[in-house]
Amino acid sequence: MIETVMIAKLGDFSEISKLTNVKNHIGRDIFHLFGLFRLSQTLRRLGMVKQCGHSASEVIQAMCMFKVLGETICSMYSPKFNNLLAVGKNCFYRMLGRSGMDWRRLLAAMAIHLVAIFRRNGVDFYKGVTCFILDDSTLAKTTTNGEFVSRVFDHVLSKCVLGYKLQILCVSDGVTTIPIDFSIHREKGSKGDFGLTAAQRKSQYKKSRAKDAPGRERASEADQSKIDVAISMLRRAWRNGIRPQYILADSWYLCEKLLRASADIGGDALRYLGMGKMDKTRYKVQGRWHNALELVALHEREHMHECRKYHCLYIALNGEYTHTGIPVRIFLVKYGHNKTWNILVTTDTRMTFVKAFETYQIRWSIEVLIKDCRQNLGLGRCQSNDFDCQVADITITLMAYDVAALDLRFSEYETMGELFASMAGELMKLSLWNVLLECLERMLKGIAEICGWGLEDIMRNLLADDDTAEEMAFLVNALDDYRRRKAAS
Repeated sequence: MIETVMIAKLGDFSEISKLTNVKNHIGRDIFHLFGLFRLSQTLRRLGMVKQCGHSASEVIQAMCMFKVLGETICSMYSPKFNNLLAVGKNCFYRMLGRSGMDWRRLLAAMAIHLVAIFRRNGVDFYKGVTCFILDDSTLAKTTTNGEFVSRVFDHVLSKCVLGYKLQILCVSDGVTTIPIDFSIHREKGSKGDFGLTAAQRKSQYKKSRAKDAPGRERASEADQSKIDVAISMLRRAWRNGIRPQYILADSWYLCEKLLRASADIGGDALRYLGMGKMDKTRYKVQGRWHNALELVALHEREHMHECRKYHCLYIALNGEYTHTGIPVRIFLVKYGHNKTWNILVTTDTRMTFVKAFETYQIRWSIEVLIKDCRQNLGLGRCQSNDFDCQVADITITLMAYDVAALDLRFSEYETMGELFASMAGELMKLSLWNVLLECLERMLKGIAEICGWGLEDIMRNLLADDDTAEEMAFLVNALDDYRRRKAAS
């Protein structure tokens, strides 16, 4: 199978595990990078500056930190953290459950800012071949009480499991994969009962949402066609200025709707490229209709070529997709000694086989993203019955991935440039850091009272010692900054 050959082992391509396994690196760099995304400004536009008296930006960044550290909100309040968080855990839960929070716009803004950060540091994201990538994955759940939970078919396990179908849209340049949007779906099943009994459906969590609430739109998508929602996501991304050259998807997505949508959205600037199925789907080639296997039998002798670069045989044909009149280029591929043929279909009728083969390989980066988010950032582990919480949790997971991807891009693939120059004097603005400074200030005041000194005297004496001045300067400056912010508030 061509897909088997292209994917290799995902375990060898984990992108962010090297970051999430080094906690010191996280504390030093990851949330310095958050400042580059201008999260506070984005939240201000969304009308979400405060959350129960606390900065919404700090609350969201803290939850991203929990993801990177492999902790949940609940575990962060366990005794091992010594009650260092000044914000009550209900503040986090309320943020997750807010149906009025536009998580979709927030994730899109993160993606746009990430591309802008690349550009400011000398990296043209759209210089080479860039692609939209669509894929779906199963989010398994353990209870039927969750809102919109149903039985969904898992293609990996080849059976139905309890949970959701997650559909993700990303953009990739072959180096960095950026999540743009996603949707969560349930499946009705052949009987239309979502694979649940009447009692199970009745006991499911239900929530009323305002008509204009973003959470209501996300909830309505649960029963919509994944293809229709995917097209809507592509249109939004294009309107937001994200402009790659191709849409990549596996064989499930190949249909008339998506082929037409690629032309409607971007015209000649956006093409579709994806796997097809070796089934009864018919293509019009040289004036006649044939399915994929018939095309192989008819053209194997005259039009088969050998690709030495990838050690495979292929047949390249131009034709039309089914009875739609949509012109497509068809690549029938047989790899190595495999007797099975596979089919690639693209609306770019001038595309060469090598370019099609190499471009399609970019699609596997979304598999890496999903694997990384599952293993390292807790994707799908949210146990809330509230559908809004599920949406928020996935958004925060993908935002944490964006920040880690930025760090990885400039530490592994690109030169640092001036990326970190603007962060020389920045301090971590998380509530956890504020609490640590407050504890340190109280401790120093206690020492000062015992010794009969003032707090300023202790700081001055620490800086006066040449041996300790350099080491203590950062801490003293941090305390001064904290006290100024505290007084201003």
